Amino acid sequence: MHKYFEIASVEGSFHLADGIDFENTLKQTENHLKFFWNYGGTPMQLRVDQQLITLESNTLLSCTYLQKIEIFKEQVHPEVLLLAFSRGFYCIHTYDSEVSCNGLLFFGSNYTPIIVLDEAEGGRLRTLASVLMEEFDTRDQNQEEMLRLLLKRFIIRVTRLARKQLVNRKLPEKELELIRQFNVLVEEHFKELKQVVDYADLMHRSPKTIANIFSQQGEKSPLEIIHDRLALEAKRLLLYTDKSSKEIGWELGFEEPSQFNRFFKKQTGLPPKEFRDQFSSYIF
Repeated sequence: MHKYFEIASVEGSFHLADGIDFENTLKQTENHLKFFWNYGGTPMQLRVDQQLITLESNTLLSCTYLQKIEIFKEQVHPEVLLLAFSRGFYCIHTYDSEVSCNGLLFFGSNYTPIIVLDEAEGGRLRTLASVLMEEFDTRDQNQEEMLRLLLKRFIIRVTRLARKQLVNRKLPEKELELIRQFNVLVEEHFKELKQVVDYADLMHRSPKTIANIFSQQGEKSPLEIIHDRLALEAKRLLLYTDKSSKEIGWELGFEEPSQFNRFFKKQTGLPPKEFRDQFSSYIF
């Protein structure tokens, strides 16, 4: 099954696919934001930015168009529903106030957020997916708006679950928003801004305030998030382009090749060339 809606004037599209059409649709939507929802009983394996992920039954994964997604070939017709939408159809940056998913489901410090669905939530999303399928087949003047509204409802439901499962629920809403804002800013500026104080200035907060809030969250520090994002981009460029390590270092804002090499080895344990030689064979 593959259903889609396109807006040619703004290169906008929204896709819903599973079964035999799943893999082909995934290839067609490389520049889309995506949800992978395993609604079947069999776990599905995939690799996202070289990280091996097992998508268990009744779990949902969100990915951006920046991430490199590879599906193991031996998995035929997985019971996984793919929802993919482009910026031209629905821009989460522009309408962040509507869905509040930016920096949490997409472009956040956790690059592979996996949401667990209980029976009740799975039922609600199944109902919503059924309505979506019907709407894809309804050709009238209201179809575009209806599809957008249903997609928005889907995103909001998953975002609510993510807030319960992925963040410290004891933190006040204002502090959760600060974490989300920091994640988004890192995604936008990591190539040129590499210190916490740079982001603190953009947010009109002190670096100490930001560090304290992340400490309460109990995971990575703000500086670790910046460094992880830089290292992730470096890995992508090493594995999926033929750029030299010197070119990659310059692209990521390092003034000297030796500076980039030291940073990358500290983050990964390997120099850039050894990393490329060792892991390029893992690409399907």
